[in-house]
Amino acid sequence: MTTTSLPLSPGSGRLADWAVRGGLGLAGWGLRHARRRTDRGRRLDRHESRLVAARALAERDELHRSAGFMPL
Repeated sequence: MTTTSLPLSPGSGRLADWAVRGGLGLAGWGLRHARRRTDRGRRLDRHESRLVAARALAERDELHRSAGFMPL
């Protein structure tokens, strides 16, 4: 058995596993975050959806006002 095949300490494998998993998790989060920030089409779709929702709310409020609805 060579010295390179021996672990440094009994818990070093577990610690290395946590480090690798943590690093991969952070790298995945970074890639997802970067993709969200640069996805122009998704941002435009979200903006358009917000505009449609705002128009629908304004139309609903106008219908309530025209019907004589008074909030409590």
